[in-house]
Amino acid sequence: MPLFAVADVKIKSFKKMGDGLYIMYYDTTATKHYVTKSTVVEFKDFIVLIEMPISTDGAGATNLTDHSAEGEVVLATLKEKFPHKPLKYVLSTHWHPHSISSVIPFISRGITVVTTKKNYKRISEYIDSATYAKYSKYIHFVGDEEFSIKDKTNSIIGYRIDRKEYPHIPTEDFVFYYLPKYNFLHTSCMFQRFKDFRVLGKEMISVRAEDVHQFIEAHKMSPACFITTDTWFDDGSGLSSGDTLTVMYQKGITMTALEDHLLQMDMSLLENNSDSVVHYVMDNGIPLSILNSAVYTCLKKHDLGKALAIARIQALVSPSTPNSWDTYGEVYWFMGDKKMAKHYEKQCKRIDKEFAVGGEGSWQKDLEEYSRMWAEK
Repeated sequence: MPLFAVADVKIKSFKKMGDGLYIMYYDTTATKHYVTKSTVVEFKDFIVLIEMPISTDGAGATNLTDHSAEGEVVLATLKEKFPHKPLKYVLSTHWHPHSISSVIPFISRGITVVTTKKNYKRISEYIDSATYAKYSKYIHFVGDEEFSIKDKTNSIIGYRIDRKEYPHIPTEDFVFYYLPKYNFLHTSCMFQRFKDFRVLGKEMISVRAEDVHQFIEAHKMSPACFITTDTWFDDGSGLSSGDTLTVMYQKGITMTALEDHLLQMDMSLLENNSDSVVHYVMDNGIPLSILNSAVYTCLKKHDLGKALAIARIQALVSPSTPNSWDTYGEVYWFMGDKKMAKHYEKQCKRIDKEFAVGGEGSWQKDLEEYSRMWAEK
């Protein structure tokens, strides 16, 4: 039986992972068909909560609303489990609701919510101006310097990273939390493994896992385990072994390497012998996401010709996928050919009239952003 239940989300169980370390499981199967989890770290006189995935929404979340009732349940659960140790901090890695779903019940009790200034731009949607004015001192921003919580019994170190160095993080910046006592790294939704997905006969390493690898290499870490916010990528114990990433790099192939191979293809091959490229993609199980990413890499580099050629390959490989035509249309939009762009937008809608991810508004926003990027170079 769940410890507590509210609406569609249940706090399912508590599991002790070590001295002063616990995982709190949420049963979110009613909304997203998988289980999410928070990490609770115990100090001498207080506790710290890392992540609060009451909601499982990610980047597509709009009109953010504080899950206050569920936040109250989290507080009640922690009070039951730790009656003599108050919750002092809630640590968030990024603004997506699967990282932090509630704020007001916490700051109104003097509990500090830790995030970054860039992520707070979205988290602030949870909070009205009067509440912010009253409790803003309980919102802490991690900057370029390490953030730390420490006493004689435990410690947590927060590292802010941004997209300039780590291009695949889900938001403009992001915070990894390192737990020195256990040599664990909390990676939230960043450590992802697709162990059954083979490309060119090898395990494909996700771009997010690439960023995790880059981070631990840069900080000379060798984590014993990674902690994630859902159960998809752990080993059943609630953790993912740090050795897993090492093995992945020894035997697998990165998504970046797969994309680079496409980007290095000669234009004459892409334009004049596209069938051979289509066969290469299909025969080797190259996912559409690699093609799509390659298109946008070309756009960022202002290489519109190659972007168009790869977008065409994507449409040939998967003509029944609406995003193939949306991407194709966006390249034409960047090239100033709005007639062709709108034609392919219509094709996208013919396949899925509910498709709402792209289209003219999104394309124009991207064009303006990329134009600024081109001007800076």
